[in-house]
Amino acid sequence: MGALRNDMIMTMKNHGYSDKTIKLYTSSIRSLATHFNKTPLDITKQQIEYFIYHLRNQNKSDATIHVYFEGIKYFFRMHGLAERLPRMPFKRIKNKIPAILSQGETFSLLNSCTSLKYKTIFSLIYSAGLRISEAANLKLNDIDFSRKTIFIRNGKNKKDRYTILANETIDLLKKYFMVYHPQNHVFYSNDILGKISIDCIQRHFRNLIQENNMDKSIHVHTLRHCFATHLLENGTSIFYIMNLLGHSSIQTTMVYLHMRSIDELNLQSPIDSWHFKHQGPKPSAQQCLFQESA
Repeated sequence: MGALRNDMIMTMKNHGYSDKTIKLYTSSIRSLATHFNKTPLDITKQQIEYFIYHLRNQNKSDATIHVYFEGIKYFFRMHGLAERLPRMPFKRIKNKIPAILSQGETFSLLNSCTSLKYKTIFSLIYSAGLRISEAANLKLNDIDFSRKTIFIRNGKNKKDRYTILANETIDLLKKYFMVYHPQNHVFYSNDILGKISIDCIQRHFRNLIQENNMDKSIHVHTLRHCFATHLLENGTSIFYIMNLLGHSSIQTTMVYLHMRSIDELNLQSPIDSWHFKHQGPKPSAQQCLFQESA
């Protein structure tokens, strides 16, 4: 399906789809065609249903199957074959609060990375709140050491923005430049012909998590979540965080309000507030023990 794939890529690029979405959608169509060993243009409505059933039997999540179906839907509508699309109800995806590392855990994880290259990548993602694709696409002229800023070009939804460049990250970058001598992209592949791949960054991060015996649900994007959460815990305005992350809506950033560590907020339960207001400071456990023994 070389020609069909190229047409699909061209159409999606012309409509402003991200490289990640294009990769997912074209991969979905390739899987569909491979499963039936025929061109996707000849696949019937019933066969699409069989394919979705096959994915469910492979214990793929609803979110993953939904991506497959969206890719199939895009392809068939693009070729005027929307009548072949079956009605596919999907469960409402629950908004789960992602896993977050404490500041101490994050620093410990970064310091355990023995590779200068990947320690620099992971530290940059955490210290600036970057998406993994933004780190992979970063170019030398996007980094301003004097102003301590990083310019993010064509982020999510084609938005440009500035984010912060930490002093620790500046030191790491300068050491990295002295060893690797990048020419265009900050992080390049081993053959020095192009930028580093997202898969490569993810693979090395999974290895780092495994070496530290940490929860496998921790992934590279967790570092971006940690950036926002730790800024909140340190008293940064959520509106500043919204701009640093490149969010279009404050509602997207509000999720980090639920991810802060409770013990960092110095909150007091209403029962303790009432007790202090009406009865004074609560006696310590040692005082209570003394009173009981008396």
